[in-house]
Amino acid sequence: MVEKHLISDKEVWLRIDPIPVERENPNSIPTEYFSASYYLQDPEESNSIEILMLDDEGNLKLFESPVAALGYVSKKLETVI
Repeated sequence: MVEKHLISDKEVWLRIDPIPVERENPNSIPTEYFSASYYLQDPEESNSIEILMLDDEGNLKLFESPVAALGYVSKKLETVI
């Protein structure tokens, strides 16, 4: 899902994607995590660049819910842009 937001008076597009998790026991939770990224230009433009949220080791940062992912990237962007 991609949503347009206004952060620090600038338009940004936030993208949240589900990341399925394979478990030995399918009843274990969570069954999926979520990744977050953002664009500073409309992602439908050919020259837009997707910027992924990474953890301290440079791996894709995973979140337990879309709400947690949106909250993290929104707060992070307040200090970046």
